[in-house]
Amino acid sequence: MKTKEELRLLFENGDKPTQEDFWALLDSYWHKSEKLGNNALDLITYEEFIYSPTDNMEIIGIDSVTVFPEGIKIIGGLKFAIAAKNRISKIQFPSSLERIRAYAFTGQYLTGALKIPGSCKVIESTAFSSAVANISELILENGVETIADGAFQISGSKNLTELYIPKSVKSVGQNAFNIPSLKKVSALSGLDLSSAGIPETATIMRYFDL
Repeated sequence: MKTKEELRLLFENGDKPTQEDFWALLDSYWHKSEKLGNNALDLITYEEFIYSPTDNMEIIGIDSVTVFPEGIKIIGGLKFAIAAKNRISKIQFPSSLERIRAYAFTGQYLTGALKIPGSCKVIESTAFSSAVANISELILENGVETIADGAFQISGSKNLTELYIPKSVKSVGQNAFNIPSLKKVSALSGLDLSSAGIPETATIMRYFDL
């Protein structure tokens, strides 16, 4: 397999790439219709410092940031749940993602913004349930359709005060948004949120799909 540097040299100004050169370029990348093999998933993971909650000059530990590559459609349940060597603070999902299985990231120490791409149609039960996560922003892009029971049951988040549920969402399960810090929730008129776990003190703003 040719490296990126070798492939670039084949297509410099004035070059005349051959059929084999174009094939080498195509063979170097995954097509979105191809199923990735068990050994093909090489996650990009890097470490991030954890600061003290009371002193931003004090480092108290290290978390991991995980980036899922394009082409991934399903993330399996329990595969990235909290474990001794699998503590994740931030996640970047690909635009190819279609489903997040149950318990996929349960118990994780997620912080900052969590963005779910619109390509992800289903978020299964307790996918992000955690008492230790401290998410400040939950971004659900338009396209998400099903949010199952306890999917975002995040009792430890203190700064997540607003939530926008896109018009594409058709089903919200029991305690799917059990987030005590919520103060304002925007949702399509008619979407049933009666058992979503949204605190009674939060204001639910309804909008219409015109």
